[in-house]
Amino acid sequence: MSKLSSLFETFDDLDQIDINSLIPFISPPPQPIKLENYLANLILYPQALPLSEYDMKINLAVLREALRLNGPKLAGENNLLGSNPFINMTLRKILIPESFLPFVPDLVSVTGVFIDAFLRVRPKTDFFWDLWTVVITDDSDEIVGSVILPQFINRDGEMEIIVMGKSYKATSGRVSIIPCMKDRCEISYKLNQGQVLGKSENALQLYGGKMGILIDGRMQ
Repeated sequence: MSKLSSLFETFDDLDQIDINSLIPFISPPPQPIKLENYLANLILYPQALPLSEYDMKINLAVLREALRLNGPKLAGENNLLGSNPFINMTLRKILIPESFLPFVPDLVSVTGVFIDAFLRVRPKTDFFWDLWTVVITDDSDEIVGSVILPQFINRDGEMEIIVMGKSYKATSGRVSIIPCMKDRCEISYKLNQGQVLGKSENALQLYGGKMGILIDGRMQ
């Protein structure tokens, strides 16, 4: 696979992005006119690199919206056959092109962007929506970990997860990373004020990898 010279090289519809959709993901929020100018510059010069941490926040917000615009439709798209290069809704896989990685801070950040773009804007279809595998795609694909989306019912929700004999906690409103470098991880979990796979307590096996297990406790 050829390497990209820009994070946005594969997107030809950046001009369709509404800047109001970017502002909630940028802190502190920029003035609209400055954000308009920044986006216009990205459209004209997509190879331009961010000059600061704040510019990177804007780039990630633009990527989030670009992915959403290029995501699978709610109906009529056969994701099992891989018709979308960024997510497979049927197999519950988040597909991150390896060529994106030089232009983002880390795997956790870009995975969060994909979650926002595809999963937080769609109605949950079944219990299995709570579990996703994260795959870096290239000439050969690499599984780098899993995502758990707990269904917390309020801001006091808490999840205890045990991996290889070690106990970790994740709370509502936060993103947590549980290390698991093995190909497969046997885990058990217990939730207070929430469920995963329709249960407040269970044990299961997940894919691990260099990212580990990402627990996204942010509520809709």
